[in-house]
Amino acid sequence: MPMRSLTLKAIALLALTAIFLPAALATTGIATNVVLTVTTPSTISYGEVVAGYAVVSASDGSLLSGTVSFFDGATNICTIPVTQTASCPPSAGTGFAVGTHLVTAVYSGDGGHLGSASNAVPVVVVPDVTTVSLASSSNPAITGESVTFSATVKAAGQTPAPAGSVIFMDNSTQLGTAMLNGSGTASLSTAALGSGSHSITAKYAGSATAAASSSAPLAETVNDATSAGDAPFTVTVSGTPAVVTGSTVNLTVTVAPQAGSMEPVALSCSGLPSESACTFGTATLPASGGTTSLEISTMAPHDCAMNAASSSSAGVPFAGPALAGLLLLLLPRRRRWTFKGLLAIVAVCGIAALSGCGNCTDLGTRPGDYTIKVIGTSTGVTASIVAARVVLHVKVP
Repeated sequence: MPMRSLTLKAIALLALTAIFLPAALATTGIATNVVLTVTTPSTISYGEVVAGYAVVSASDGSLLSGTVSFFDGATNICTIPVTQTASCPPSAGTGFAVGTHLVTAVYSGDGGHLGSASNAVPVVVVPDVTTVSLASSSNPAITGESVTFSATVKAAGQTPAPAGSVIFMDNSTQLGTAMLNGSGTASLSTAALGSGSHSITAKYAGSATAAASSSAPLAETVNDATSAGDAPFTVTVSGTPAVVTGSTVNLTVTVAPQAGSMEPVALSCSGLPSESACTFGTATLPASGGTTSLEISTMAPHDCAMNAASSSSAGVPFAGPALAGLLLLLLPRRRRWTFKGLLAIVAVCGIAALSGCGNCTDLGTRPGDYTIKVIGTSTGVTASIVAARVVLHVKVP
């Protein structure tokens, strides 16, 4: 081990001895010993669960009373009596920031036992790993059309969502920068994409608690629209484009030939709101044209716990002779501390796995007005693209 590391460790221990052995500790009586063990990895991501325990014992095996204090460096996180029901409130601490922390447990002593401090256990907290998902409001799009790109940043251990900014790129060209909202989503609209294929990415810049990351490339296609006078066919949509969230609406699409000949026409939709879909009765109409049904379905609000389900459990098995005080230290997600004191004769002890739990409601397709396009693309040698715009009104029940 390098000498530098040894020196730093010695300095840290000396500092802890000075800070965490206050004059209030009992100075006469039977000697005691505190051993603090952190069972999770020494390096964790911001917001992750930390578990461990402190064992307080008397040199003669006698039972103890008094209090135990937990410290993060020089900060007293919690002081509780050594009893089976003692527990710190959630407000005892705000959690570990990114950086290196030294955790200790200090026993106060009682009328017959000396006070003592545990070993210092280092915990290194690094920025949480993030993921970026990217979506387009219209793909394929038509030249001159405004396309909105939405990037959603998620960090596994953080609630609420990470903060910061997202840079949107078209290959190596920067399209612009947008800030994340409270839901962790940033959006950028542009009508400047030229005809052809574009590789769009979203780059999250990171924050003090969340690491930088990038989305997978999104292949955005922009087509030249055929002018109405030159198009060999027309596309029209009839019906009432209004729907209640969670329901479907049925419209009719008609493709009719104009002057000249036309090839079979493939139908598609773009610009749909999130959590909605369109389905054509016949996806490709023949060269003679025709009509087909268009069903637009929306999603009602629903429980999204299925996407990130977790459960919470904790257990401490113990039995046997000899030690006099097991303190269970729990540092759960959301950076809250819970400390529980267990007064018992202990020989074997353990910590069960811990995890956070939570659920949420996905609002489904949001109410509002959305301009969608029903696109007809001829499948012949010379492609023609014709789009019919429809304003879809999504309303609450």
